[in-house]
Formats: sequence, structure tokens, C-alpha cells
Amino acid sequence: MDKAYLVENLTKRYRTPDVLANDDISFDVRPGEAFGLLGPNGAGKSTLVKQLVGLLTPSSGTVRLFGETIVASRAAQKRIGRTVAYLPQGSLSLGELKVQEAIRWVAMLRGMAKQGAANEAGELMSVLSIDPIADRQVRKLSGGQKRLVQLGMTFAGRLPVLILDEPTADIDVALRQRIWDLIEQRCAAGTTVILVTHDVAEAERALDRVAILDRGRVVVSGTPAELKADLSHRTRIDIVLAASTTIDPLALARDIPGEARVRGRHVSAWVPADDAVRQLEKIMSTAGADAFEDVRLITPTLEDVYLELGGRSIEEADV
Repeated sequence: MDKAYLVENLTKRYRTPDVLANDDISFDVRPGEAFGLLGPNGAGKSTLVKQLVGLLTPSSGTVRLFGETIVASRAAQKRIGRTVAYLPQGSLSLGELKVQEAIRWVAMLRGMAKQGAANEAGELMSVLSIDPIADRQVRKLSGGQKRLVQLGMTFAGRLPVLILDEPTADIDVALRQRIWDLIEQRCAAGTTVILVTHDVAEAERALDRVAILDRGRVVVSGTPAELKADLSHRTRIDIVLAASTTIDPLALARDIPGEARVRGRHVSAWVPADDAVRQLEKIMSTAGADAFEDVRLITPTLEDVYLELGGRSIEEADV
């Protein structure tokens, strides 16, 4: 089977209130691929994912999982339950169990033998740095700890497909890197991963391909490198002026060719990529190194691609 998921012309409309949450969405996800749904809050990502796991029925269009059409039914839920591990944004179940028990039981429910499940639970707790709380009840944990346990439960049992809705929200930077590494390892072993995020850095680090959503539609899709290629001719100069400097940010911005943006002491501007170093050296030699708190040259990101297409800021959009 050359497609883990095949989504064709998927539309979801809520009647009360009347909202078009997903609008004629089509994409495919290949076995062993890390595929992402990137977009601001309210873009329709979570509604789309609920249809991928049979929790919502599309208003029109189809979703196929390894060639089989998914509908919101009890039979479909059994099929999906044997194939897909889903990490929602919502609350955690099995709260009365201890951490290691919760992860181990999920692995066993997904077909692992007792010892294999115990080994799996131990490995996941180590990777997620929750082994020190292995014997604590899940319901007594902090919100961040519960999220890590929920991640462990999702990865347990090694199902063919993982769907992760904002998996690293409220998780510290070091652990986020471990989670991305775990996703990469699972994909290398043949697991298909669909990751929902509004974090541009996460999308660029963890995903093979990405579909960018806004207002219920896929505005563009492809590998991160493909999507950024059209903007490779330019580089962004980012400058933060020192608090002690007397240099006017607006005056500095006027000296940079092209359109510059000023926010307080922060000045940014796009310049031709082959002229970026020269422009930055000119700015620094004119103002002096002591005038700056931070100076960076930044190549285009996926958010820049998205904004170029007329989208809202992915990380700053309101719910």
C-alpha cells in the first residue's frame, strides 16, 4: 500500500453555529513519513484530525486509511484502534493508575506481551524523563507531566500510525528535542506520523512534508525545503538595538534598502541574499558594535512562506 492516508475533497461544516471548518482539503501521507499539519489556531487542524480518526463524519469527501474508507462508526473505531495511536489536546484517561502502569497497560492492550510492554514502558519513561515519577498516580501530576505521560501512552505498543495533536505544547526545549528524535526513530522503523502544530521550528525540524492550513483550507504543501525554495533569493536582517544607544530605530530602518519593520528597538528587513552580509557590515560599521544587543541574518522560514501567501502569523494568530 503506497498511502497510509488518502484525503480527498474533505469538507466539514458545523451547523450551529454555521462554520466551514474544513474546505475541500486533499492530501496524502506515505507509510514511514512524518507529515505535518501547520497553521494558526482556528485553522481547522484539530477538526481535520478528528475526521482522520473517525471521531467526526465529514460533510463531504473521503478519508482512506491504508485503502479503507473511514466513517464515524463503531466498526471503524475498532479498525482505527488497531492501527492508529491518537494524542489529542484534551484530558488524560487512566488517571487512577501509576505512570508506569498506564503506559504498560496501553502497550499490552495494543498486543504486546507483558514483559515487552514493561520494557517499552521503561524505555519511553527514560526518553521522556518521567522515570522519577514512575510510581506516582497520573491524576496527581502537574499539567506538563501529564502531557509527557500521555505521549508515552501514545507511543506505547508501536501501532503503524501515530497522530499527535500539538505534542510538545508546554514542554521544555530539551524534552522537545527528545520527542522529535523519537518521532524520527519511529518513522525510520516504518511508523507513519501525522503531527499537528503551529510551531514553525517544530515543523522544520521534525517533518518530511507539511501542509499549511488557514481558514480551513490547505494553502500550500510540500517538503520544508521545497516550500522555502521560492524565497531563497532573500535573507532577513534582524537587529535589536541596545537599550543604552541613542540611535533612532526609524532612522536605522530608513538606511536599509527595501521595506523594513520597526517594533520598539527591534528592526528587521528583507534584503537580497547575496547582499545581506555587506548590508549588515555597513549597518554595524556606521552605528558601531556597542549599539546592538543582538544581530542576526535569518534565511526564510515556513512562516515566511505562509505570510507570502497572504496568511496570518502562524504563531501569533488569535484563537
